[in-house]
Amino acid sequence: MQRSDLLSRIKVIGIPTRTNFRGVSLREIALIKGEKRWSEFSPFKDYSVERDALWLQAALEAANHDFPDALRQQVRVNATLPEVPVARVGEVLSWFPGSTTIKVKVGTANDEERIREVFRIIPEARLRLDANGLFSIHEAQDFLTSLYNKYGHQIEYVEQPCASLSENKALNLPIPLAIDENLRLGDDLGEINRVADVVIVKVAPLGGITRALNVISKLDKPVVISSALESSVGLATGIALAAHLADDVVCGLGTAALLDSDVVKEPLLPHNGFVSVTEVEVDDAAVARFQLSQEQVEWWHNRIANAYERYLTNIDQGESR
Repeated sequence: MQRSDLLSRIKVIGIPTRTNFRGVSLREIALIKGEKRWSEFSPFKDYSVERDALWLQAALEAANHDFPDALRQQVRVNATLPEVPVARVGEVLSWFPGSTTIKVKVGTANDEERIREVFRIIPEARLRLDANGLFSIHEAQDFLTSLYNKYGHQIEYVEQPCASLSENKALNLPIPLAIDENLRLGDDLGEINRVADVVIVKVAPLGGITRALNVISKLDKPVVISSALESSVGLATGIALAAHLADDVVCGLGTAALLDSDVVKEPLLPHNGFVSVTEVEVDDAAVARFQLSQEQVEWWHNRIANAYERYLTNIDQGESR
């Protein structure tokens, strides 16, 4: 495919979020029309061209190749609770009806208050804590041990408490340790196997379903398929991967609920703790409604052009599909 052909297939949109998620209140997304379906390219703005190239590889694979065979028609999902005022915790949880596994973003000013509110609303909840690498070793040790002493085995795991793999390895926690960023940033899989109790796998940052399956085959720990705040177009790829795996685990794939709207006719929203395994149909009217300014479109076109050049280089070096 020529670069000009690729750019001609792209629609650039922005969907408002229902909370401030990772500092994002408008989720900017490039939709790519492929031979099989629409796909999504939506790395966050602070990513490098190397990481962008993997996201683009994932988008091109999803656009132009069949999804793997599904072993189930629904995928179990957790709720995701960002940093919000305690008064909004119940509202956010209501966006994930039927989900009793709750992923709570921690490393903020009101962590314990939000966690208490979760248990007040859902006493049987199981928590997945996600620090996004914000803690030092000392902070992680103290905070997580204190939480374990209060809530014990209702805490399923803590995800990426510290930024580096060496820091996470140094922890001695009573809570299972899940690794996310260290996998996506390319740390050694052998070392991740030694450090992690659980591994978080996200399709787009790893370069697509094919590459994700290759990574999973080299891991000897349980995996949880998760999302990166995509629209339903991008979520469909992660859901396809989760539905293909033998283990029927609770995944982090209900995050379309954190967006104020969507660009498909039937958004992949959680119901009774599940999302459906299905192809999505893009709504042209919604795409037109959320289209960004020409200036932003040009910014994304330039970004995609740079990512595409790096993607082609990776192919030449035998690093891609």
